[in-house]
Amino acid sequence: MKTNKIFSSLYWKVSGIFLAFTVVLTIIFIYISVIFSADYNDEAQQKINGEIAAGAIKEVSPIFIDGKVNEQAISVLMHSMMAVHPSIEVYLLDPEGKILTFVVPEQDVKTDAVALGPIKSFLNRKSDKAIKGDDPRNPDSPKIFSVAEVIEDGQMKGYMYIILASNQYTSTMAALENSFILKIGVRTILIAVLLTSILGLLAIYVITRNLNKIIAAFQRFKSGDHSVRINMKTGGELANVADTFNSMAETIQQNIIQLKSVEELRKELIANVSHDLRSPIASIQGFAETILLKDENLTETERKKYLEIILQNSENLSKLVNDLFELSKLETNPQMIQPEPVQVAELVQDVADKFQIMAREKNISINTIYSKSLPLVYADIQMTDRVFQNILDNAIKYCSPGDVVTIELELQKEAVLVKITDTGKGIAEDELPFIFTRYYKGKKTNGANSTGLGLAIVKKILDLHKSTINVYSKLNQGTRFEFNLPLYNVAV
Repeated sequence: MKTNKIFSSLYWKVSGIFLAFTVVLTIIFIYISVIFSADYNDEAQQKINGEIAAGAIKEVSPIFIDGKVNEQAISVLMHSMMAVHPSIEVYLLDPEGKILTFVVPEQDVKTDAVALGPIKSFLNRKSDKAIKGDDPRNPDSPKIFSVAEVIEDGQMKGYMYIILASNQYTSTMAALENSFILKIGVRTILIAVLLTSILGLLAIYVITRNLNKIIAAFQRFKSGDHSVRINMKTGGELANVADTFNSMAETIQQNIIQLKSVEELRKELIANVSHDLRSPIASIQGFAETILLKDENLTETERKKYLEIILQNSENLSKLVNDLFELSKLETNPQMIQPEPVQVAELVQDVADKFQIMAREKNISINTIYSKSLPLVYADIQMTDRVFQNILDNAIKYCSPGDVVTIELELQKEAVLVKITDTGKGIAEDELPFIFTRYYKGKKTNGANSTGLGLAIVKKILDLHKSTINVYSKLNQGTRFEFNLPLYNVAV
């Protein structure tokens, strides 16, 4: 199995392409090297033998007699030079480049003149770069040459033009060059393929090994192992793929955990709803049946009492259903909040006024402390109103006659701090971590009408506003809730 992973299809595909590129690049390198080597050889030969034509002129004097070529002296000189340098071809040119005489093998000269452009470039050259001129025996193949002016009696009477690489020399060099290319090519290709194969295949193995690690992680994740992560220390694109996978896997795992949590909450919700609905429904049903069965025997006072109980249980049932519906909407549709600029001081005063009647019935005072110059906050006005109502409702519910509930607004740097304090019964320290949990009811509620959802709704609304609520309490001393509402920033 491990061998299959190492020598996988992708591994060999990449390896084959890599080897093919290696061979092609090696051939191109050899070709370029040979071309530059030939150019270098031409430059070196022309630099070394560049003055051979000038030396030849010094050996013959005069070259022209009575305006005619000194054929005998020229012939001896040319043959002597070709004996020493068999690769050269010697030509005597007039000032216009016309060939006056020559000494070349086989006498197969095909042109009667040589272009003067390369000759003048050679005589005026300022660098060692090779200059090629016409080859009278092979007009289509320029050759390196040596040339010098023939000056006699103060006049330029022509040129001594010497081809430094004759056709025979060129043919011999071409054969040697082909042999050289073959030898160096085979050796270079073998060495290059061997070295690059070892290093390249090792590098490809390392790359595909990391890729196989990624594939294995995907397969494990697909099989249900959602905790798998890819630990890749190297950088590059594969590391980015690994990081992306890890991020994706983390998100998916969190979503799965969340879905499982939602499922657990759903089961808990069904159990709690069944329990909470059973009691008021049973009470309503029981007292309704009592009224029907004992209608003639009930006194007016008893009938009224039973109806009041039925009404109270109906109200409890209605409140429970409404709270469940609202909490469900908040949890399933977080985008339902619609924040807007809100004058929080006015909102607090409105809520306090709504609860004044309920508070007076229990002889409880509601005080508000705030500055009328408070800036606007950015919140959903209806949901924020619900937060104040739920907390005030709880405070009044668990306060005794003579207690005080205080709502205080305090301006901070980027928010308004809201403090809602009461002097009621307080909450036990071991209960504080659970009071925002749905269906949680304190141990000392003394039968107070509560669904256990009010503070859960408060926390969810503030979570949607990206605000945190804190609670501080001591038994028989009171409770304080604190949370922030962000200030409204006017766009400039």
